[in-house]
Amino acid sequence: MRRGLAAFVRIGLTLHVLKSALAAGLAWYVAPFLTHNHYPYFAALGAILTVQVTVADSIQKGVQRVVGIIGGVVVSLVVGHWLALSPFAVGLVVLIGMAVSTGLRLNPQITSQVAVSSLLVLAFGRTPGYALGRIVDTAIGCAIAVVINSLVVPPNPIHEAEDQILNLGRDAETVLEHLAVAYQEQSLRPVDLPYVQALVDQTEKTYRTVELVRQSLRFSPFLRGRRSRFVQLAQTISRMEHITVQIRGIARGLVDLGRDLPPSPNLIAAFQATAPCIALFANAMVDGKQTRSTEGPNDSAAAAARLYEAVQAARARQQVCLMDLQRVESPAVMRDVGGILTDLNRILREVSGEALVLTGKEFTLGEEGR
Repeated sequence: MRRGLAAFVRIGLTLHVLKSALAAGLAWYVAPFLTHNHYPYFAALGAILTVQVTVADSIQKGVQRVVGIIGGVVVSLVVGHWLALSPFAVGLVVLIGMAVSTGLRLNPQITSQVAVSSLLVLAFGRTPGYALGRIVDTAIGCAIAVVINSLVVPPNPIHEAEDQILNLGRDAETVLEHLAVAYQEQSLRPVDLPYVQALVDQTEKTYRTVELVRQSLRFSPFLRGRRSRFVQLAQTISRMEHITVQIRGIARGLVDLGRDLPPSPNLIAAFQATAPCIALFANAMVDGKQTRSTEGPNDSAAAAARLYEAVQAARARQQVCLMDLQRVESPAVMRDVGGILTDLNRILREVSGEALVLTGKEFTLGEEGR
């Protein structure tokens, strides 16, 4: 089945293409019954342009298109009442339409649609019923596109969101490990931190993907049963955002620490023990997706077990660092190292704040660290 679908995709027959074609054909068929226009090309055009990745995007696009057309019709009718079709009139309707739309801080898509509609209505508006027919046809096409997108194989971005959370967890682990190496080699400088900013950007991208899930569930009736999954993903990305903030704080702390203190083996070990906890947390929250093909139905419990063990080991390493901190004589160094350890501990609190299931019984990670 998947091979057959992949073959269609290779020749360009994607789901978006098929939905657009279906929406355009259905709009052309339905519109004449409502408008008595035997050539409802604006209905088909509106349908094509309204089919988007998600139902929420389709609704937004449809509303923008209809609002823009109404604005363009009003501007062109006013100008056309006083001026005949001419280069000056064309420039004037485009100028007024776009200026008013921009002045009202409307979406740029609406501004463009106002200009196009103003031009077309000015040029062809002498035909009886053209202006109203354009509005009605477009509204019909947009409505049909929204219905098609919400009922025919509705977009489900949950899997993409899960994959991005897993990737974010692995990348956060890698960044923290890189910070440990840089600290060990005493080579970390402010200019060496672009990968930390890249992690922040990736976190923001993943957040937007999870938000896309929320919009899809809101407007897709067939996906509403998966709201509990969205809640879990939203909680996970919220914690990942906090973890990213702590990693950025650790990087700044290492820069402040500079070379005032020889690299501490115990602090390096704490970094190395804490880093895997992040990826294990992401994996556990996505129900052991990475190992699902090999471990079977219990990989969620297995992922929880690995996370629990990793957190306990990391907490023990951090505790050793706290003991070492008591022997530091410089207040400035004590402050910087203490701040780094605080951020490392906060990472453990974030990854261990969920109730996970292990072999049939519940346990809550991290109560000791709260």
